Amino acid sequence: MSKKTKSIPFQLVDISTEQFATFRDNHTEGDYEFAIDFSVRVSVDKKENVVGVFTKYQFDQEEKPVLVIECGCHFSINEDYWNNNLKGDILTVDKGLLTHLLVLTVGTSRGVLHAKKPKWLDSLLLPTLNVASSITDDFTIDLSVEDEEE
Repeated sequence: MSKKTKSIPFQLVDISTEQFATFRDNHTEGDYEFAIDFSVRVSVDKKENVVGVFTKYQFDQEEKPVLVIECGCHFSINEDYWNNNLKGDILTVDKGLLTHLLVLTVGTSRGVLHAKKPKWLDSLLLPTLNVASSITDDFTIDLSVEDEEE
């Protein structure tokens, strides 16, 4: 019995830590409750066919930041997928693929947080997140706008 392998239209090519800051004076010792602000950003490098997915987390206690971390995963997109989803200067990444890239980025951020957090925040963990609700539509970007900014 042979199985067909579905081609994956991307490859992880880089991981970046965009921000990492701790604020010990804002931390309440013995308090393990944190409010977490979560945001997502997507960028595109059209010269290299790379999509960057960035997640940022701010852990607060008493409405003051204790830790801020932003990580990015940079994915090289298969040329066939890229060309099939490029109409003029508009690139569309379907929400299923983008959700998958976001899941990978969240997991990577969890690992970076674990590796970089100081001992006084030893109990701090990034909880599991349902990111499916974060991406409700296909992602489109006008690549000609980036030309104007350069």
